[in-house]
Amino acid sequence: MSERRAGVIAYLTSAVTARSADAGAIVAAVLAGTAVGGPAAGGLLAAALTIPHLIGPLAGRLLDARERPGPVLAGAFLWYAAFLVVAAVTLPVSIIGAAAALAAAGCAGPLVTGGLSSRLASILAVRSTADATAADAASVTRRRGQALDALTYGAAGTVGPAAIAAGAVLLSPAGALAATAGLLVIAAVPVLWLPRTRRTAARAAGGGILRVLLTSAPLRRTTVATVGSATALAAAPVIAAALASSRGAAPSSAALLMALYGAGGLAAALLLIARPLSGSPERLVRIGVAVTGVALLLPLAALLAPSAETAIGGVAFALVGASNSALFAATLAARTEYSPPGAAARVFATVAGVKVAGSAIGVAAAGLIAPFGAGVLILCAAGVCALTLTAVALDAAIASRPSRAARSSRTSLAP
Repeated sequence: MSERRAGVIAYLTSAVTARSADAGAIVAAVLAGTAVGGPAAGGLLAAALTIPHLIGPLAGRLLDARERPGPVLAGAFLWYAAFLVVAAVTLPVSIIGAAAALAAAGCAGPLVTGGLSSRLASILAVRSTADATAADAASVTRRRGQALDALTYGAAGTVGPAAIAAGAVLLSPAGALAATAGLLVIAAVPVLWLPRTRRTAARAAGGGILRVLLTSAPLRRTTVATVGSATALAAAPVIAAALASSRGAAPSSAALLMALYGAGGLAAALLLIARPLSGSPERLVRIGVAVTGVALLLPLAALLAPSAETAIGGVAFALVGASNSALFAATLAARTEYSPPGAAARVFATVAGVKVAGSAIGVAAAGLIAPFGAGVLILCAAGVCALTLTAVALDAAIASRPSRAARSSRTSLAP
């Protein structure tokens, strides 16, 4: 078996398992907290687990500075697992103690998401000098890998919560939270087989990563697009619940819409593996934000056609999920292409962290807007995408204008 193929298999095995645990842990935290102290406790535990994702720059630095990413990632997975168990054991005694343990566990979150994704380019490039006979062939390989990475997130987002739901019934919510740690322990084994990366490049990257994200125009615009679209898409579950409520349907119909959302994302990722995206990553990101904004408007058709509301809503949510998957693959391509040498893990982990923050803001805002109805929610979510696209376009327009000094210099040299 070739080194690249072994690396890809190890990556996929670890990524799906660890990300299933990450997605499931949030659901388990909500269920366990609610069972002990009500919805407020569930929200507190979920926030404690997700907020530490903002330490992405620090977590990414650990990975960028190491030649072998496997031990760092395995250590992060085991850290995450240990504190999930501590939280599950502590919860019956102290909700605050459990929240503190979950906050410690969440510190490993950026490495499970963005940090792990940052290693994919190195895995695909292991044999690039020997195999890649043309730049376009290497690009297709990278884009196919990014679609594959998007597929791991989609699969994890489906498998993780489903496993927790089953675990909560068979064991208990706290038991399901502890069992989630087992997935992370399993994921820590194959990640040790990831190939080495060049440590010299890591030394070459200087300056704070936030400064890099602000001063690099493509990365700045990619980050804005990622956070803005995440804020809008975070409203999808609330929109699904609002649509179900508007016709007096059971809450299970909202779950069905979100299942179709996930199915659409998986289908799009599979399509992109077969036919990878091509073109400038920054252009693909802009198109992705625009398509996502349009897709978020589609559930309005369900409100306008009550007789076919369920069918239309299902198709609409599947298309929203598909657009999200394509946009995510595009943002992965942009982060890969525009990250400075030796700073990929910090870029990936930082963008992943602020994306989580955007999602938290989005779902909180959607909850506040929900009383105004599904229609208002849909328009607001699509509006956030429109504002994001406008901000990105304005940034690009300003950056493309020559400076006043450069214009004056050209004028003075003109005959």
